[in-house]
Amino acid sequence: MSFTLIENSKDLDFLNEELSNRDFLGIDTEFKRKSKEHIKLALIQINNGDEIFLIDCIAIGQYQGNCMFLKDSSVCKIFHSFREDIEAIFSWTNQELKNTFDTQLANAFLGGSFSISYQNLVEKMLDVKIDKFETRSNWVRRPLRDAQLLYAASDVEFLLDLHQKQLQELEQLGRFSWLQEELSYSKYKLECIENRKSIKSTHKLTKEQEKRFLTDFNLLVQSLSESFKINKTLVFSKKSQKELLKFILIEGAESALCNLTLWRKELLLEKLLDLIKKYNLNF
Repeated sequence: MSFTLIENSKDLDFLNEELSNRDFLGIDTEFKRKSKEHIKLALIQINNGDEIFLIDCIAIGQYQGNCMFLKDSSVCKIFHSFREDIEAIFSWTNQELKNTFDTQLANAFLGGSFSISYQNLVEKMLDVKIDKFETRSNWVRRPLRDAQLLYAASDVEFLLDLHQKQLQELEQLGRFSWLQEELSYSKYKLECIENRKSIKSTHKLTKEQEKRFLTDFNLLVQSLSESFKINKTLVFSKKSQKELLKFILIEGAESALCNLTLWRKELLLEKLLDLIKKYNLNF
């Protein structure tokens, strides 16, 4: 597997222009997280369909240029488990990504595991085995070894192939718009939960009532997951079920439910409202 190592701002400027002309890019990162708030980005790996580029963020330092391809909505950025990657990229570029695709999330919409690894997904969908070496590497130490660079390149080698197969399956099932909505919803959901943490509930259920409600809620999610062949955790994780109940008790059912994604409303709103009425929570 060949790749090009980008170690200075001038080369990155030229690469930025080339990448902005592509329709699809497979992207991954290597970083060191010192705390929840502090991430040190070490490497950005990019597959443009013809070549793989490894951007050495440590060697370049804080980039003063403008990575236009990241915020260009005409360029689809394909990740596997994208949440920490976009945090890491933002820490270095101060730019938010537009038009993303997450192969791990897509797998869940297609009925697979919500937490499948990149290696296992490649083997499952493409029948290719990837060696799991260098997973515990120190990515901020320089120089990087050849084995590290090869491992980093392999993390984006098959992203475009995965995207092509998953996109076809999602469109056949009418679920591509669901994925797009979920990708947009993730950031809002995190902000929403953070803003509500300090608010105390004005309505109460007994511990036994709460337990029964959550049991019924989980059975509803399980049933819908099996019917639509979508990963149960994606539909509504147990943690999210508890959060929704808390928000219903704080804000009322109508306000709490209005922020559900459209695809979740399509799947479970009617039955969830019946469950809420059963426990007299429709205030």
